[in-house]
Amino acid sequence: MWEQLQQRLQLRLDQMRKHPELILLYSLAFVGYILTMKEATTKLGVLGILAVVAGTAFIPYLAARLRDARSIELPDDKDDGPAPFGLLRSSEEDDRPYLVRIPPSTAVAYDVIRKAQEVFQSDAIDPEEDMKAFFSDPYSLICLQDSDDNIFGFTDYYAFEKKHFKLFLQGDYGFDDLLANGLLAHPKARKAKVVYLATILNLSYLLDSMRSERMRQNGILVWATVSAILEYQEFPPEGIDLYGIGWDTGGAAILKMFELKPAGKVMRGLAEGKWIYRRSGVHRQDLVAIRDRYQKRYERWCELEIRRCADVASEAVPAG
Repeated sequence: MWEQLQQRLQLRLDQMRKHPELILLYSLAFVGYILTMKEATTKLGVLGILAVVAGTAFIPYLAARLRDARSIELPDDKDDGPAPFGLLRSSEEDDRPYLVRIPPSTAVAYDVIRKAQEVFQSDAIDPEEDMKAFFSDPYSLICLQDSDDNIFGFTDYYAFEKKHFKLFLQGDYGFDDLLANGLLAHPKARKAKVVYLATILNLSYLLDSMRSERMRQNGILVWATVSAILEYQEFPPEGIDLYGIGWDTGGAAILKMFELKPAGKVMRGLAEGKWIYRRSGVHRQDLVAIRDRYQKRYERWCELEIRRCADVASEAVPAG
């Protein structure tokens, strides 16, 4: 509860820094509230105070319910006609406030790792190992931002050799052993038969007030991650195997959006006892179906830019 309050206060402070005029509005609202409370006390006594407090609690609740109702997303929504009242998109939504660029810049990767360290603390992977993994395969980091480069969430995935990942599943390897011995770098990673969804983090996870927006951000991250896998990974005839670990109920819920199912528990390391989620024999058309589903829902809110490996590689070649 204390962490949620801190997050909400930080959100309000950030808003006031960007819009100083809000300080005057909040001050006027506070003065008006005090005068209302005084008037109610004079006329109705304690009953007046209770009425004002009840009204203060009810108005934000009603506003939140109306906001959530407006954010309802229908699976088969269409854009070929006017939207019904209550589902009209604002001009801000039409401007697509979010963006995802894959691969991200090195500066963005550093910011992502720093935020991961702040959230996971002692459970986080060593930042040097994280950056080493990024440089070895920058195509596997997906970061959700806005036009001001603020980071709202990110996912990353690792490509492993199947024989080494099997040792991890059997408990013969801890995750550190798996990273040291089985992690594939680009371009070998593109032919991997095991893709492990490592980190899926939405930075608004503590804010109850952003529940509907958090769902939208999760959907965008799923869409972008699946799109990256489709762009960069090769699919052998038998398909690839997707894995992830459900650290908590929120993480498990996102793994289910990738259509992964519980398949066993981690036997060693920090995640010991956590559920491993898996989907075996995934073919290209399986991920295309997931991509199309979430793209249809969320492309109006996000600009997704995925660059081909050849385009990225060509920039590293000095002009001759």
